[in-house]
Amino acid sequence: MRRHRMAAWALVMLACAGAANAAIDAAPGWVEGQVVQAPSDLVDGPQFARRLLSPLSGRDVARFLAAEGRSLAAEPFAPGDFLVDMYVPRQVPEAGYGLLVFVPPMDEFAMPSDWKRVLEQRGIVLVQPQGAGNDADVFGRRIPAVLHAYAHATANLRIDPARRYVGGFSGGARLAQRVALAWPDVFQGSLQFAGSVQVGDNLMPPPERALFELARSRSRFVLVSGSQDMPNRRNDDLSRERFDALCFDGASGFVPSRLDHWVPDARGLAKALDRLESPVQAPATAEACRATLDAAVTAALDAAEASLAAGDAIAARDALVQLDDRYGGLASPRSLELARRIEAALSGQDR
Repeated sequence: MRRHRMAAWALVMLACAGAANAAIDAAPGWVEGQVVQAPSDLVDGPQFARRLLSPLSGRDVARFLAAEGRSLAAEPFAPGDFLVDMYVPRQVPEAGYGLLVFVPPMDEFAMPSDWKRVLEQRGIVLVQPQGAGNDADVFGRRIPAVLHAYAHATANLRIDPARRYVGGFSGGARLAQRVALAWPDVFQGSLQFAGSVQVGDNLMPPPERALFELARSRSRFVLVSGSQDMPNRRNDDLSRERFDALCFDGASGFVPSRLDHWVPDARGLAKALDRLESPVQAPATAEACRATLDAAVTAALDAAEASLAAGDAIAARDALVQLDDRYGGLASPRSLELARRIEAALSGQDR
């Protein structure tokens, strides 16, 4: 069941990594162009496939590489390959700094000056990877840049493990959502300004069950688009509807007035951080929602299996591909076993 997806084949092109660690100048204030001296151990080829691809896409990549005697590894790393800009507050909170890895849609982005006051008040470090704009490769550059920036900050500053977030603006916000969904054991949420994605579409399937359960019960996804940014307001509404359908407890958002396609001012940032740092409260309907979702996944798998049992392996394959895109890790491992049986049936038809 070979599917030529850009995300899957982009991962095929990754290679190995390694470097030594070094301290940074953690003086308070805004510092540009710090060199990331050591790679993140999260930038790992098999981990990328497990967290970012659907089960069937991940299996396709592994099989493709195995046929050529290769394995999936991370992109090469050397000091100087990745640079970050950082804002470090003057006072360190008792439990350590909060951390926001912020991704702009362009290679360089000037943080609004009035944000500094908010970051100071809340003791939050902002670290911004350079060269991670929309034109960069998602799997080969942008996501590694986010994870390397995170490792750079946590290795050299005292960071509160309960206050680690990823965020962004526009295309950077969509990337932040992808990272927060794939690494909910690292980041407690995503702050998204003028950009969001419907989980289950656009190559963003739900991750494997354990990660998905953590993300929907603990992570906060804060979607903020201005009142005059109608395309992203509509998209945020659809994204939040999908979060609701997948029973996420921590998805929320608001609409700053008189704001077009841009980031909010200090007041809007403070309001967004209030939501990002508030405890996640499961609604009274959470258990029923989860039961309904599990039933929908089971019904989709049953339908694909029924097509196979009726002798229509092609219809079964097409249905399985669609539910793999929509439900990802929620349909595994049954989806993988069904894929094997469909392939066997299609192979028999070819003979």
